[in-house]
Amino acid sequence: MLPTFEQLPAMVAELSRKFDAFLERPEEVEAATPMGVSICAEFLTSIEGRKVTTGAVYNRVHKGMLPFRKNGARLYFLREDILDSIMKAKKHQLTITEKHYS
Repeated sequence: MLPTFEQLPAMVAELSRKFDAFLERPEEVEAATPMGVSICAEFLTSIEGRKVTTGAVYNRVHKGMLPFRKNGARLYFLREDILDSIMKAKKHQLTITEKHYS
């Protein structure tokens, strides 16, 4: 159903309000924005506290250590996927350590 001419101002105002609310949450927008290899390397550098190169990112992808998405020949990474994989790896590491020292 198409809106009437009289409904348009209210609809535009509602859209504007929703868009403004969306822009007020930049961390959510950033978290959902796919990263390329170089930005992923910078992100991992900030998390790990040591330099992670793009070569290291490709190496981790090859070894299955880093979750990624692919579009054609390009690799993309989501911050949430990377953080989840780090948390799962730490949980797995704790389980192995607990078994080793029990």
